[in-house]
Amino acid sequence: MVEEQVSSEHQPIGHIRYIGFDMDGTLRDSLSEYTRLFGGLMHDKYNIAAEEAEVHFVNTAGQPTLDQISTLLEKHGITISPDEAFKEGNRVASYLGEHSDAPSFSEVPDTLKDLKERGYCIFVSSGQQEEMVKGYLEKSGLMLYVDFFAGIRPEEPEFEKGEPHFREAARHFGVPFDIFVKEVVFIGDTPTDMKVANDSGIAAVARSGINTEKVLLDSGAKFVLSDFSNLSTVLLTL
Repeated sequence: MVEEQVSSEHQPIGHIRYIGFDMDGTLRDSLSEYTRLFGGLMHDKYNIAAEEAEVHFVNTAGQPTLDQISTLLEKHGITISPDEAFKEGNRVASYLGEHSDAPSFSEVPDTLKDLKERGYCIFVSSGQQEEMVKGYLEKSGLMLYVDFFAGIRPEEPEFEKGEPHFREAARHFGVPFDIFVKEVVFIGDTPTDMKVANDSGIAAVARSGINTEKVLLDSGAKFVLSDFSNLSTVLLTL
């Protein structure tokens, strides 16, 4: 997935050159809408109480949708095959994306613009379907600042947030992966985001929200921010 880069005369200060962002809960405030929609879907198809499904969705935020569904169904003795889980995950992820119009957090557009002007390369790695990621970035106007984006692909079960996305980003930027991991930071809002970054040898920064600062630090975040107003300063300390 190749997008036109925004040119910059500046070069980043420090060793961080690439900044990856999770999408939902990090760039845009989508949790409440997704939670409500997920609860309704699980109730309508599996007769699971919407309230229980909503709590489960919040507690597993950041995990692939297919994993969120599978673990919820297991609690109710409902077993589906890995292939069925993947298809159901795609169905639910598509529904959430198509029926949600969540806005970006207020400071996000200015933050991404500032980072580009400072010479950073920006990418987005999401557990949402890739077409939905593209749609959000285009509709929000953030595509102007994003050099590369990746989401889940219905035809590629193994292409997911974590090392597969990070390796694809490194290829896009033309950087060997062993160098890329030393020059990139990944920013998310869940323990899963911190884990996938750390498992790939990548520094992680967290946005607090559904998870507390302590939970995120314990999950491997180097810093926890309530918003991105001083993100450029934090990047210089990594």
